[in-house]
Amino acid sequence: MKNVMIWALFLFCAAVSAKDLQHELDDVLGVEPNVRLNLGAGMLGLAKMFTEDDEDAQKVLSGLNGLQINVYELDDVQVADDIADWLKSTTKSLSRNGLEQIVKVMEDDEQVHIFAKIDGQYLSDLTLLVYEEGDEFVYISMDGEINFSDIKDITGNFDIDLDGLDNIQVNL
Repeated sequence: MKNVMIWALFLFCAAVSAKDLQHELDDVLGVEPNVRLNLGAGMLGLAKMFTEDDEDAQKVLSGLNGLQINVYELDDVQVADDIADWLKSTTKSLSRNGLEQIVKVMEDDEQVHIFAKIDGQYLSDLTLLVYEEGDEFVYISMDGEINFSDIKDITGNFDIDLDGLDNIQVNL
């Protein structure tokens, strides 16, 4: 019983953490997202029904418990230094909380950070942060687990061109 209580507390904290991160971001940016998509287990189940003919999509969806996507359109009103400071603090916090930074891109006025828990070929608790100064901020949080090879299989279904993805060797 003690183990069940510990797991329940852990899952509750993880859910609260993702919500807190979204609320912090809303406050720092000073705007509501232009796109906010929250898919829980029920909606993901419905999505599985619509992808019955797509085995790759079924594999990915079967591992998900929740998916949250927020897209914020930015203009010059948002203070770039405040956003950059928040992003720096948040990436450190995600690392301290057991997520591994698997992608980091810092190029001109654009930053991309992808964090996840990694267990063998499986990624869980994926967090994606994309910031382009004066243009857009994208925050994606995935609750659940997906196999890395399933990600490679499904990207072709969305016409996503990820150069070299087929040649990536993952040593996790």
